[in-house]
Amino acid sequence: MNQSRKKRAMTPLEVEAFATTLPTSCNSDAEGPSLVGTWLQASGATEEFTNNVSDGIATDTIDADNFIRITFYADGTFDDLKSYSYTENGDVIVETSTDVGTYSVNGNLLSVAYDGEDTQTVEFTLSGTQLGIAHVEEFTENGNQKRLVIRTTYHRQ
Repeated sequence: MNQSRKKRAMTPLEVEAFATTLPTSCNSDAEGPSLVGTWLQASGATEEFTNNVSDGIATDTIDADNFIRITFYADGTFDDLKSYSYTENGDVIVETSTDVGTYSVNGNLLSVAYDGEDTQTVEFTLSGTQLGIAHVEEFTENGNQKRLVIRTTYHRQ
């Protein structure tokens, strides 16, 4: 996977984007499964569309050097660790970053704000030990309508 695609697929929470329904909250009186805890990326895929025609699906490589780990805390804050690798001049380069921010849940919508960034809202599902996030980005590029549909699955650690 090329480096720019990997970075783009991670950004929604990256969160990066995670679907619908089960209630969750950072409040202690919430019913159902809780988002609070640590989640490790299990899979990720980005489908790109140009003028509503699919250009294909790129899947994330998930291994010891390529992953996202997110921890949601009961006080409405989170932190994440992103790691990705690429090859440059025959050498494997591994880069990591850590970010922090705040989050809130409203139904099946997860709103996250990294420190110093605008709030992003994604749809999510939560079932036992699996968190699914879906995120859509739309923009114009060279006169073409572009859409990225990013789906990521995390497992509770």
